[in-house]
Amino acid sequence: MRFLVISQVFWPDTASTAQHLADLTSQLVEHGHEVTVYCSRYAYENNKLVFPVHEIHNKIKIRRIRNSGFGKRYLAGRLADFGSFNLLLFFKLLRIKKKSFDAIIGMTSPPLVSLLGVFISGVKKMKFFYWVMDLQPELAIASGLIRKNSLSARMLESIGNYIIRKADSIFVLDKYMHQYLIQRGAGSNHIHVVPVWPILDDIYTGERNENPFRIENGFGDRIVIMYSGNHSYVHPLDTLLAAALALKDDPDFLFVFVGEGVRKKDVTRFKEVQGLKNIVQLSYQPRNNIHNSLGSSDLQVVIMGDQQVGFTHPNKIYGAMFIGKPILYIGPSPSHVTDILDELEGNIIVNHNQESLLVEKLMTFKRIGEALARHIGNKNRMKASKDFDPRKLKSEMVRILTSLPLLVFLLYI
Repeated sequence: MRFLVISQVFWPDTASTAQHLADLTSQLVEHGHEVTVYCSRYAYENNKLVFPVHEIHNKIKIRRIRNSGFGKRYLAGRLADFGSFNLLLFFKLLRIKKKSFDAIIGMTSPPLVSLLGVFISGVKKMKFFYWVMDLQPELAIASGLIRKNSLSARMLESIGNYIIRKADSIFVLDKYMHQYLIQRGAGSNHIHVVPVWPILDDIYTGERNENPFRIENGFGDRIVIMYSGNHSYVHPLDTLLAAALALKDDPDFLFVFVGEGVRKKDVTRFKEVQGLKNIVQLSYQPRNNIHNSLGSSDLQVVIMGDQQVGFTHPNKIYGAMFIGKPILYIGPSPSHVTDILDELEGNIIVNHNQESLLVEKLMTFKRIGEALARHIGNKNRMKASKDFDPRKLKSEMVRILTSLPLLVFLLYI
């Protein structure tokens, strides 16, 4: 089959969507399918990083849109970037000849991308597959970015409902997304629940204090509590920061924040105003070093905002489990995270604004010792290997996308 993927981000961007798309499309190519990607020429977090307009990666044809690159610093510039990307993408899609592709794969961010995709797929007589990483306007409302029943909220809901109704198949990441899309009018026979996989090419298996990332950054023998990923409004960091403040005089704890995003400056400001020396901020790590970065921690932090279950799906939990680390989850329950952790003793679960309880549990974690912490992490790794194997998850998506019967597909791979 010939697939066209439309997304704002793609390889070599470090955004999660970009990396998961790169993995999926590479898997499609490995199985003999053709893939072309239309995306932006600018990196998601760094508008100064500009990629080539035409490129081939792993036999995937990449065609990048020459949209504006004002960046995310100001709202007007961000809107201009989104607007110019969508407009130029639309004209590019209009020029596609019929039968050039068999199917289009569209993402949820930004929302207009898949609106264009589902429209063009109807005009050009192609299938449209919708890969739902998050849901709007629900996520924006829950994050406090837009008001419920506002004009922008109603517009986003209408766009989402149209895409949901018109998509030939929809991929969601957990049962809560599945249930919510049914409420929004999606046909249950068109929805497929396939969790995303960890973006890891390797796993650090050496001794704790011999980890090169730990040594390079001077973590020493301190208990490293690491949040690694996008610093966004979707993942409120306030409870974690409050715990860092409460433990500022305890030399055994170090809070490490790895990544970028709109809330990175809030962490920096909090650290400076409070004079905290137990907070370290580091930039995104390249994929070939992420196993060392994650592997340098003692606790991996997973955060989901209140009222966001079914609207988003923090996938940090899978990477944390695969590298064999205990997990600290801050967020609502039940969720896909608590569904997993409820089966695994020793991990830490707290709600937002429970910093006193979090500090208490961190002190307990300090007392259990390295051997028991390693045992908790090993249990997490075993669960991940059993239920969230990347090869199986990618193969399942390829099977659905190519509409092969399951028995034939198993023989095919």
